[in-house]
Amino acid sequence: MPPSRVSPLRKRTWVANVALILLLTIMLSGMETYLLAPVYSTTQNMNGARIQQASTTSNLAASLLAGSPPTLGSQTASVTIVEFGDYQCPTCGGWFQNQEASVVQDIVNTGKAKLIWRDFDYYGADSVSASEAAYAAGDQGKFWQFHDLLFQSQQTPNSGWASRQNLVKFAQQLGLNMTKFNQDFNSGQYDPLINSNHALGVQAGITETPTFFLVGPNGAVVTIAGGQPESVFGQAVTQLNSAPAGEFPSFAAIPIVALLVTLAMVAGLAKKRRGR
Repeated sequence: MPPSRVSPLRKRTWVANVALILLLTIMLSGMETYLLAPVYSTTQNMNGARIQQASTTSNLAASLLAGSPPTLGSQTASVTIVEFGDYQCPTCGGWFQNQEASVVQDIVNTGKAKLIWRDFDYYGADSVSASEAAYAAGDQGKFWQFHDLLFQSQQTPNSGWASRQNLVKFAQQLGLNMTKFNQDFNSGQYDPLINSNHALGVQAGITETPTFFLVGPNGAVVTIAGGQPESVFGQAVTQLNSAPAGEFPSFAAIPIVALLVTLAMVAGLAKKRRGR
């Protein structure tokens, strides 16, 4: 008995069904990217702060915490405050003078959060030099002392206060080993770090300094732009810590499930075709 022949119409129908299943697989796989992408809601507080919270986990949190940036506070703190700033930025200087001590005292020193510094230099060469000098001081265990001295000494941007000559004087003022400081300061070894911090800030959408990213234990990220008071940070830390575990689900299994469903459906169609 000759084998049965599949009519052209049935063949076209079978091909169309397979194509439709593959299309659904691609769409379901794409849902992972959509569902894992950060969804933001923006509110304004009475001080004009732009507070932007991601409602799902994202790669941004991992990028913000990557590496070994200068960190103040307990390494086990559940929330991390990542500050992007420029040592010549007047608003950064104002926040340091008026708010940072309160944030450190009430939030960092109490173990509620730790503070990380990342450069976002945009005022020019003196800003980059200040970052290099701070990291050179950090290699002698005095990053935060140099960081504070820079902001305490801040004047008009690009007025020369952060010239390389003055930065050397700041190092002398802190009693650093000047042979090592000068060698590290002039080596260019910190340029990749400074550049990568700036690139990360651009990727994160920074439009002003200082900008703070608060990363919670579940990977949620709250953005606070501008020199905001301690109370804004306290509210954000409380909010991040109160988010229940598992609030931010993972959809990583979606593509695998979609593929298995597709294979099963294709097998079913093939079996049905052979039975005709």
